[in-house]
Formats: sequence, structure tokens, C-alpha cells
Amino acid sequence: MKCFLYKLAFLYPRIYAFFCYYRKVGRRREIENKMQFFCNKGWNSKRMRSIVKGVFELRGSRKAMRRLIPLMDAHFIKRFVKVEGLHYLNYVLEEGRGAILMAGHLGNPHLSYNALRIMGYDVTIVKGGIPRRPKHPRFEYYDHPQNTLFVHDPSLASEDIKGRVLDILRSGKIIYYTGHAAEGRVKGRALFFRREMDFPTAMIHLAHQAKAAIIPFIHLYQKGQILLILKDPIDDHWQDGQGTYIRILEEYARILESYILTYPEQYMGIYGPTVLSAYYKSYKNSQIPLGEG
Repeated sequence: MKCFLYKLAFLYPRIYAFFCYYRKVGRRREIENKMQFFCNKGWNSKRMRSIVKGVFELRGSRKAMRRLIPLMDAHFIKRFVKVEGLHYLNYVLEEGRGAILMAGHLGNPHLSYNALRIMGYDVTIVKGGIPRRPKHPRFEYYDHPQNTLFVHDPSLASEDIKGRVLDILRSGKIIYYTGHAAEGRVKGRALFFRREMDFPTAMIHLAHQAKAAIIPFIHLYQKGQILLILKDPIDDHWQDGQGTYIRILEEYARILESYILTYPEQYMGIYGPTVLSAYYKSYKNSQIPLGEG
């Protein structure tokens, strides 16, 4: 019965994508314009259609996941999840160090870090917004305050969040966050799609304080199959102190860009809020229309 429900949950995003492609014309053109602006790959109409439908499918999978995640178990992991590079994370944890999984808006993040949780890893996520409890919490997934840091929650002071992050990392546990989110007051510059963009550095700073590892984490959602890829840590045990920050950003941006170019249909970050979308918005706003100025 569960297997049937799994397959049904994976079928819904594909149907959702089909109808969105033809009904949400404005959003479709937005995705096409951004993809052409940044990737500049000269894709033909068939390839672009596949990319846009893939992005819509990711949106659909996010709608289905609220019912799917409570059903996930060891059988689900064995049947639908493939993991590469898990030894990098295990080695860091065996050293007694905490780890930051520096991810991106690829695939379905919720399915991915919850898959790690089911595999026995204690993962706390960092996300914007404030806690929201569903009407039926027993049957619907939601990000619980116990294992989620809501950075925009007005009830939490900035120092409280920093303290929790440091406690988690110093106790040898894991924090997941998207390293190219647009938020953040303190930023560092790195090349991303041949353009200098500002990446937030707060989590890198806290990882440095806790001597935690930073592991690039790529997750892909492909027709119901979930691929988790953990890369070699890029903190280098903080041998260069704060001088490591920009190198970390550059390496992370390089890895993320390479996967976006390989799997553009997996890049839900084209919606935002990401540094890429912030750059695109700034660029469009700076353009003076004809007949003005």
C-alpha cells in the first residue's frame, strides 16, 4: 500500500508540471528568460520546454511532499534514494566535528534532508520565515521548531540563533542550509555564472568559530528518484582562518554552477530568493527603457 502511495505522490508533480507549462505563461517566460540570461547555452525549443517542465515538476513535488514525508521509512530509502559520498560526512562526525551541509536550490530539499534523518543523521535546517503548524500535523509534514532554525522568526533574537548554531555544531551534529540564499547582512563576493555575486557568510563565520566542517551537498529529484551527493569538505580544517571564507564561497559557487549547467531542469532556485535571482532583478532594474533618460 505504501509503495502505491509513493508512486502516486511522484505522479502528481508530473501532471502538475504539464498543466503549469501551458497555463502559467508568465512564469514560464520568466524561467526561460533567466535560464537564457545566465546559462546562455543556445538550447532549442524542445530542450527549453523540458527544462521549464522540470522546474514546474519540482514545484509540484513540494506540494506532494507534505503528505509523502510522513510515510518515508527505511523501505523508501532503499527503493527511491541513492547516496554518493556519505563517507565524507561520516568521517567528519567520527572526528567529533560538527558539519554544515552547504546546499543549493536543486531538486527537492525537503525530501533530501528528511531522507538523511531517516538514515539516522541528526539534521537541523536553517530557513527563513516563521514556524507554521498544519491543520493535521499527524499526517502532514512541517518544519518543526525543535529541528529548524527560523531566522526570520520575530520571537528569536539574532544572538539566540547564533548560540543555537554554535551549540549544534560544537556537539558534533549537522546543520543544513542553502549557501546561495539572498538573505544576509554580511556577504562575500564570488564568481557565479561569470558574474560577481554577493553570497552570505554568516554560517561560514559560525562554522569557523565551531571548527565545523563545510560539506557541499547536492540533491537531485528525478522522476521520483532522489540522488544525494556529498562532496569533500572545503573548510580545510580552517588552516587559513578567515582567509578561507572567500575560497569556500568560490569553491561552493563553482560546484553548484557545474550541477546547474548539467541539470538545469533541477534548478528551482530560478524562482528565488537566491543570489542569482537578486542579481537578475538588480540587472533588470538598472536597464533604462527606450525613450527615458
